Amino acid sequence: MTRDPQSNRLWIRASLTSAACMPILYFGTQIVAAPFYPGYSFTQQVASMLGTTNSRHPWIFNGGAMLVGIAAIGGSFGISEAFRPGTRGWLSSLLGFSIAWTGMVSIKAGIFPLPDPRHGTRGLIFILLPPVLMWIGIGKQGQFPRLRAYLLLSILLLVPAVLALKQQITIPGLGSGTVQRLFALAALVPIGVVGFFFLRREHRHLAQSPSRKLP
Repeated sequence: MTRDPQSNRLWIRASLTSAACMPILYFGTQIVAAPFYPGYSFTQQVASMLGTTNSRHPWIFNGGAMLVGIAAIGGSFGISEAFRPGTRGWLSSLLGFSIAWTGMVSIKAGIFPLPDPRHGTRGLIFILLPPVLMWIGIGKQGQFPRLRAYLLLSILLLVPAVLALKQQITIPGLGSGTVQRLFALAALVPIGVVGFFFLRREHRHLAQSPSRKLP
């Protein structure tokens, strides 16, 4: 049974849209949830505090965390497929798995809010992989130098952010909330940026397709 190419492209576009929405949901959930946590500090407190009983409506953050996870899992297919041409199969497959893993971690965090010990992140290495794998994949495709430069900057930011989260180093003047959001800026936002980038390419190809042109 052969797969309909048009149907496959539709799934890819839907998946890339999901990936592009993921970081918007991540930060948007926090903005919506913060007013219901008296005295919440974005600079000093981590995002997960918004899902605790200190919040008047913890379900906002916890539900949002699960939506972020669903968006990441949904986006893993499209980004994996976008990187398949010009790269080795293991790279695109590992990229898709690592993005899906990030989504599963987010869903688990929403199901088991703090102080539940199950809230903690497992398999941090898979959350760190997407920017690195996307940077490698873009390089192998030999295109999009600006996107590759952005991914490199994200990787460079990721290193001190992870070390600070693990309390291996101290960044003067930055609270734990700021450090966590810098980590998200480096690890999660690139998934959305790359998803949006390839989604735009899909729409351009659709617009230029002969079947879409008037006779």
